[in-house]
Amino acid sequence: MATKQQIQNIKTDIERTIQGLRAKPQEFTYEEGGFVKPDTLYSVYYTLDKREIHLTGVQNTTNSRLIFKETPDTLFGEYSNIDVSQRQDYPKESTFKPTEVDYKIGEVTRYFTQQSNDSTKPVFEIDKKTFDNKNNLYRYTSLTWIISGLKQDVERENSTTIRVSETELPGISRILFPLQLWTPPKDSKEDLENKLSRLKK
Repeated sequence: MATKQQIQNIKTDIERTIQGLRAKPQEFTYEEGGFVKPDTLYSVYYTLDKREIHLTGVQNTTNSRLIFKETPDTLFGEYSNIDVSQRQDYPKESTFKPTEVDYKIGEVTRYFTQQSNDSTKPVFEIDKKTFDNKNNLYRYTSLTWIISGLKQDVERENSTTIRVSETELPGISRILFPLQLWTPPKDSKEDLENKLSRLKK
């Protein structure tokens, strides 16, 4: 019989899941035998090794049980709108580096993601291609980031952006700060201070 740890591993090592379904009469049996009662809440988990597993309850249920479909050949007919034949890529972290053209424009679009079922997981930056090919196990946001202009203006605008983005991806404020990627206007006080600092080194 599957242990609680094995059940938890099934719930986390997945490509996708269908949550909150209801069992039909004699549709499932328990691992130890006996039919699952009609209308019992269950969920489907598609694992990384291409298995299809059914568990009672939903993802945060602590006492889920392994159940088996009596007519597994009809499963894909019931969920024909789900394509599990191709594994979804997991987003990879990408460090954004503005170009000279970006600095002339003064602002850029940046992209971030976080695991969707756990707000304590770290937020990290990704590139546009990854953002456009979303994995449904992650949540995403894009933001306009100011990188040129007067220091106080950039600090104010980016501080507002961070506050708003924190509501979408909790923890993003830990990896962003208002003057990140900013360069001071040419011949400004800050620009001259930077040049003097480099000369001293």
